[in-house]
Amino acid sequence: MDRQVQRIVLFFQRPVVAGFGVRAFEVVAKLALYLLTARILGVAEAGLFFLCLTWSSWFSTFGRMGIDRALTRHMGAELGLSQGATARRTLLAGVGRVTVTGLVLGIATGLGGTTLAHIVFGDPALAPALVHTSIAVAGMSVTFTLTAALAGTGRTTWAQFLQNAFWPALTVLAVIAGARDAASLVTWMGVAIWFSGGVAGLIFFCDRTRFRHDATLSAGEPAPGSAGHMPPLMTTAWPLMVVELVQATIVSVPVLLLGVMADAADVGAFSVALRISMLVWMVLVSLGTVASPRFAALHRKGDLDSLGHLNRQIQLIGTVTGGFVCLAMIVLPETLLAILSPDFTTAAVPLMILGAGQAINALYTGQDVLLAMTGNGGTLQRLNLAQLVVVLLLSVSFIPLIGASGAALATAIATAQGGLGAAMVAASLLPAARPFAALPLPATLRHLLALNRQPSTT
Repeated sequence: MDRQVQRIVLFFQRPVVAGFGVRAFEVVAKLALYLLTARILGVAEAGLFFLCLTWSSWFSTFGRMGIDRALTRHMGAELGLSQGATARRTLLAGVGRVTVTGLVLGIATGLGGTTLAHIVFGDPALAPALVHTSIAVAGMSVTFTLTAALAGTGRTTWAQFLQNAFWPALTVLAVIAGARDAASLVTWMGVAIWFSGGVAGLIFFCDRTRFRHDATLSAGEPAPGSAGHMPPLMTTAWPLMVVELVQATIVSVPVLLLGVMADAADVGAFSVALRISMLVWMVLVSLGTVASPRFAALHRKGDLDSLGHLNRQIQLIGTVTGGFVCLAMIVLPETLLAILSPDFTTAAVPLMILGAGQAINALYTGQDVLLAMTGNGGTLQRLNLAQLVVVLLLSVSFIPLIGASGAALATAIATAQGGLGAAMVAASLLPAARPFAALPLPATLRHLLALNRQPSTT
């Protein structure tokens, strides 16, 4: 009996299993937050809250400067070779930069929130909530950087929990405790995000013995064919900043443009549809977070066969799990929306469109993470710039004509483009790690992405 219990405990301690457990908790917490926000605050006030949430998510990306994803790679690669002191110096430098820029952007949001609400969004009722969003902007910058670094150390379950699940659960408690307007709810959300960052910092402090010394590398390390010495942190970060900005823009700009052109109730309905579709994204991010430090370590050691096996394993899991969620969004959109509020069923068509885009993205789970963790951040940057052009052009073209459905089309097409493009490039640059069902990369695109000047890693 004791052995059976031990096997069960070990099973649930596996990173993938634990990660899905965290994601399940995150889904429950966020759905509870959306449900209570809509039911208690009302559709219009919920629309203001979602606009502020979108602004904080997007604007804080500038504060992180790509350092969060760069730290995931650097921490995983350095600790994979027991270079603890180097990892510590990299961590402190990266978090220090982000703290300064995050605070500056938070202050800018607080000072300029009223002007944004009146002039850009044309909604004076948004002003108090947008001013209070300053707390969340700074908090997301620092907390998400700490949790990304935590993932690089191998503590992927804690990283996912603190970055994506803990603060929404605390915000739900704020609604239950009496937050009854967007401004107070956004304030408590910001406090919850900072608290999550504090817990991440405490974990690093308790784990400090891992970061005291650098082990002496033998003559055979890093292995032949690996990445060798790591580049400076900001060399890795700048291309990934573009990646982060584009990914944030894909889900933020359509909402923000819709906020300029539609009323708060329409924005609230579309925002809920978008966040339901992002349940698939949560699953994919969970898998990518679990795999990212392993991707970086295997690539630096030159073990490309194991890298390919892990990549295809992650892709298959994402395709199956994400596919089921997408199917539900396409077949039962009104049912899913009505669970939150009957007023949100007007976003049924946008939800179907978003589900189709996420289905293609799920088919190529983890390919962007693979490129980022194997030193191909520059190529990933160019792929994401192409996505940025597409989402901006489609948003400006479709949203004025068909409103929320146009925002959904812009988001879905850019999302599908990202998954498909990353898989094509990964198959070209990393043949040994080729994903399933990757389409061949046309010579014209290869030239535009400057891949002809890059040697592939075989």
